[in-house]
Amino acid sequence: MKYITLSLLLVLFIGFNVQSQDKVKERDLRGQWKMVFDFDEDYIEEELEKEDVPWLGRIVAESVTGIVFNILDEVDIKFEFQPDHKLKIFVDVFGEQTVEYAYWYIDSRGALVLDEDDDDDVWLFEGDRLVAYEKHYRSLKKQPVYLVRVN
Repeated sequence: MKYITLSLLLVLFIGFNVQSQDKVKERDLRGQWKMVFDFDEDYIEEELEKEDVPWLGRIVAESVTGIVFNILDEVDIKFEFQPDHKLKIFVDVFGEQTVEYAYWYIDSRGALVLDEDDDDDVWLFEGDRLVAYEKHYRSLKKQPVYLVRVN
């Protein structure tokens, strides 16, 4: 009996501590959103190992990692979801500002898709963040990129 009770409590504890992804609703997209890149050198190293990059490619990738992080510090990307499924993208790189347009939609599973031609990447809410996920076979793989509401 103790084993069953302990097992049930363990399952409940694990179930409540798992961070869930919430479906996206159009009304939740109002306002402006800022893109945040949340990866470090360890993430890049892990990705290189997964992709089985040859040694020369690894050397090149590892040598430019610092440069990439410095550039990302100078990149500011904001999204504005418009009601006609247009996406207004504000990009500021080293003080150069541009505005781009794309499309967005919410798929049948409640995931946000930012490009009508590529639904391999989707976005789901985790708390108040929109977190990027890559479709990986029948599951989703969390990416180190997310959006936070600006206003």
